[in-house]
Order: sequence, then C-alpha cells, then structure tokens
Amino acid sequence: MGSKLWVRVARCQLLIICLFTMVLAVGCCILTVITGFGSLFTVFTKASPDDNMIRDLHYTMVLYGSFVCGLLILTLLLSTIAVIRESQHLMATAFIGFGFLFCVLMAGLTWTQDCQNQVESSILDVYDDLYERVLRGYPGKAQEHLLQAHDIFRCCGKSWKQQVISAPQIMCSSTADDKDCVLVITDVLHMHWYWVRTLLLSSLGPTIYGMVLSSFLYFSLPRGNIWERRGEYSLNGGLQSTPATPLIQLMPYQSAQ
Repeated sequence: MGSKLWVRVARCQLLIICLFTMVLAVGCCILTVITGFGSLFTVFTKASPDDNMIRDLHYTMVLYGSFVCGLLILTLLLSTIAVIRESQHLMATAFIGFGFLFCVLMAGLTWTQDCQNQVESSILDVYDDLYERVLRGYPGKAQEHLLQAHDIFRCCGKSWKQQVISAPQIMCSSTADDKDCVLVITDVLHMHWYWVRTLLLSSLGPTIYGMVLSSFLYFSLPRGNIWERRGEYSLNGGLQSTPATPLIQLMPYQSAQ
C-alpha cells in the first residue's frame, strides 16, 4: 500500500513538472521571437557590414532558442502521455528527453557566459560604424539605420566621446532622449542576457527533478508497484478454463427411427 502511494505521489509531481515545463516553453518561445524578430537585434543585423559576425551570432541564438522550445514541448508531451497512458516505454523516452534537455541547457548556459561580451562588442561595433559614417557624411542608408537605432533605444549620439553633432546631421527624432546610446544599448543587452540566463537556470530544476521522477516511475513497473487504473482484463483465461464441448452433444437427443 505504501509503494502504491509513493507511485501516485510521483505521478502527481511529474504532472506538476509538466505544467511548469509548459510555462517555461511559452517563455522560451516568447524570448526567441523577441530575439529573432525584435528590433533590438534586427536594426543592427540589417546595417552590419560583411566582416561583422553579428549576423552569425544572431542566427545561432535564434536557432538555439527554437531548438530549446521544441525540446521542451516534446519532453512535455512525452511525459504527459506517459503518465496518462501509464506506459513504461514512453516513460523511458521521457527520461531520455529530460536528460538530453539537461545537456542542451548546460551547453546554452556555458555559451551565453562565454559569448556575451562577443555579442555586445559586435553590436556596439555596428553602431560605432554607423555613427562614424554619418559623422563623416558618407552617402547611403547609414543615417536611416542610425535614426532607427535612436528611435528604438530612445537615445541620441555618443556623448561620452564629447563629439557634438547637430540635430539635422544625426537626425535624432523628437521622441529620443538626450542619452548616451552606448550606455543605453549596453544596459538593454545586459537586461536581455539576464532574462536568458534566468530562463535557462529556471529550466534546470524541473529538468533534473523530471529525470528523477521518470526514472522512479519507470522502475516501479517491473518491481510490481501497480499503478492506479492500470490493468488489462481479458476473457482468454475464462474461455481456456472451460473445456471445449462438441456441438453435437449440445443438441437435443433424437432417437433413431
């Protein structure tokens, strides 16, 4: 009776982990969409020169976020179906999914820690290039991209270098504040990385606990801990226990004429 209670508690906890995993999957999808289609990165990827690696880094971030979203949703579905159908094979697949998700999350945390400065430097290099081109009066779309960056981040120029550019040259809109764009962009990127690391770290706990629960539920079946509602009823045993009776013996007896 005690082992059956533990199995029931583990099933309820795994369902709660699945619910929390669904919330994390939604958050990861939202953050991936913001990274891929948000103006924070697209304004610089469109204006980046060919020798800048921001486009490759941006593509890698979007690809990794999409992969984590898909893996979270797949693990969620496998775990939920395994608990509902009480399938030992699906529970083993869910355990493998949790383990693979743990490896992917750890790789993402390591990558974000190593490449954070590289991404920020690439974005600031693009802004510096746009700023210098507008300052020198080079033709092209530099002014348009610079104006978009100022509108998005609500800043105007680089005051920390004490370089004065008139408003018609830099084309700062009226909605932009008189702030240093380098500092504003750096703060926004730090906030973005903060949410990325928070989401990855929040996913590690349910992933590890999901591995423990799925392994416990997997090994509970062969050891005889019968799950609630588990059981297959068959009539084969009842039919085999009754000896076969010839049909002729069941017919009414008729005397031969």
